[in-house]
Amino acid sequence: MAVLVAIDVTACFAGIYTALAIKLMVQGQPIDSGAIWAVEQKALPFAATTMVLVFAKNRLYAPREQRGGGARILSSTTLTMVVVLVVLLVAGFRFNTYYLFYSSWILVAGFDIALRTSYDSVTALVLDALNFERRALLVGAPALVGPIAASLERAESRQGVPYRVVGHHQLTAGLGSDDAGGEAAALREALDPDAVDEVIIAGWSGEDAPVLELLDICRRRGIPVRLAPTTAELLTHSVQAVPAPGLPLFDLRPPVLGGAAFLTKRAFDLVVGSLIGILVAPILAIAAIAIRLEDGGPVVYRNRRIGVEEHEFTCFKLRTMRTGADSEQKDLEAHNEADGPLFKIREDPRVTRVGRVLRRLSIDELPQLWNVLRGEMSLVGPRPLPRRDYERLDALHKKRYLVLPGLTGLWQVSGRSDLSFDELVRLDFYYIETWSIWLDLTIMARTIPVVLGRRGAY
Repeated sequence: MAVLVAIDVTACFAGIYTALAIKLMVQGQPIDSGAIWAVEQKALPFAATTMVLVFAKNRLYAPREQRGGGARILSSTTLTMVVVLVVLLVAGFRFNTYYLFYSSWILVAGFDIALRTSYDSVTALVLDALNFERRALLVGAPALVGPIAASLERAESRQGVPYRVVGHHQLTAGLGSDDAGGEAAALREALDPDAVDEVIIAGWSGEDAPVLELLDICRRRGIPVRLAPTTAELLTHSVQAVPAPGLPLFDLRPPVLGGAAFLTKRAFDLVVGSLIGILVAPILAIAAIAIRLEDGGPVVYRNRRIGVEEHEFTCFKLRTMRTGADSEQKDLEAHNEADGPLFKIREDPRVTRVGRVLRRLSIDELPQLWNVLRGEMSLVGPRPLPRRDYERLDALHKKRYLVLPGLTGLWQVSGRSDLSFDELVRLDFYYIETWSIWLDLTIMARTIPVVLGRRGAY
């Protein structure tokens, strides 16, 4: 924590100093470090203290696996600057210009994100060199434990701390008894704090007693317990208590973005989508010329996809396959490499040479900005699936269609085509449950290095 506080105070100092230096440069004056320091001595103590308190409130000093990323840093820095400005105005300070506030806000956030990212990267390298890992014991039904174990061991942790599953057991009654036998005894023996760093419960149903016994044993042995929710357990956009005689009840709601949240997201899509469209127009023009020169076929590929509330719409893409490729898909079904309802072939013979490049860089998806502007898609959200894939979904998986589909999403920045379908759905539900503008900005920022790195794209 002390290192993180030092990083944040340093970022605050550097941001204010740089803002003042830039102002002097713009005014054509020499950069006077003494004059800048005189101003900073007045501003830094209050600004830095407020920043540390806000960051602490937003859990930015929590253990590394629980700290937020750039989105939480940006939102916390924004709140810090607002608090500082309001307090100073209430105290009677008057300003001829608010340059120092908005410039410091941008610079402090930038410095802090850069410094914290560097710190996380360096410590991750050290942990990797030391072969540090979190040893997880999975508890739950075999049908749930298997996919979760595969996800934990395959995924790259954002914090650079990989998981290693050291065992899995079923949760049975009698765990709290010292003379327990069978599966309960085996689980008690496996709960060794020298061999297990944390216990992960892979969902549970039935009686509460075994869970409470497990929690009690882990508490006494100092082993943290976490829950890996099932897909159904993620379908709760908000939980509200409702009155009922005799016991507490909670109202579970499906993950739907509506009201002010929907309007905010729609405004964000229109503004940012229009700006991105202008920026990528030259790229689209070059790609269109390359497609036309290769085989003389159409540039744009129109495909019917399933959108919000399961309504069909025409999804626009740059054509990456030879003309008539749709009619060939039935002959290729036996070569499908994706699990669940998806259809993916790493070396699809229908893809053209130009198309392969466009797919690797995700340029073929850019025409969907037009779908975004038309209100059929959002910049960020669950990916829309073709009719063929949609018809293979079960009723639970179709709940991902309660929101607008997106041009990019959590699964694109978490592995793309390398993820299983169950992981894709979990990420979609998690996104809907925790949506915010900051989360959208984070996903869009993370999309760029993923695309350039060409991870999981084919």
